[in-house]
Amino acid sequence: MSVHPRLVRLDPQTRARLHAAAEAFEVPAELIAGVLIDEHARLDRWDAMQDVAVRFGLRLPGPVAAGWWRLLGGCCGRPVDSFSLGRAQMKPETLRHLGRLGYVDVPATPDALWRMLLDDRLAERLVAACLRATVDHWAAGGVAILHRPDVLGTLYSLGLTGANGVHAHPVANARGEGIARWASWLSTQGVLTGQAPQR
Repeated sequence: MSVHPRLVRLDPQTRARLHAAAEAFEVPAELIAGVLIDEHARLDRWDAMQDVAVRFGLRLPGPVAAGWWRLLGGCCGRPVDSFSLGRAQMKPETLRHLGRLGYVDVPATPDALWRMLLDDRLAERLVAACLRATVDHWAAGGVAILHRPDVLGTLYSLGLTGANGVHAHPVANARGEGIARWASWLSTQGVLTGQAPQR
């Protein structure tokens, strides 16, 4: 997936996963894609190295892996369980929270959970589950935000409510506005249907 508008292409499998996730969680496919494009654009070498290091550790046998996790956490100055992982750049605790709320089935062990976050085929579903959880949380507080892609894009990186909790006048940040622009662009360009205009 490229982040330049003229080069955005989604292969058929990615499009299928986007539409399946959108249908399962009743959130717009273009918003899911917009979040993933934003995460891809912000992925730096450090994020990529974390993914590689965790993938490496998951291939090690138990006792060796335990030493690797300690070493990796010591080098990074924080435990591996606090890393944002995979295409969705989701933290393990966010995934656990989604599991506790019943949006996804989450494995019990840290290594299985990290594998889930690193599975590229699950990114669309994880993003969609997080967006739906956010919509439902705000709806329970009497505030409808499903049709506010800028706010949902903002909250994807901040958590269900951000620092201010549920309130009647949520405000998007620049990141959320950028995600909303991606979603709007994707909805008009045929990218999600495989009918993108020829350049």
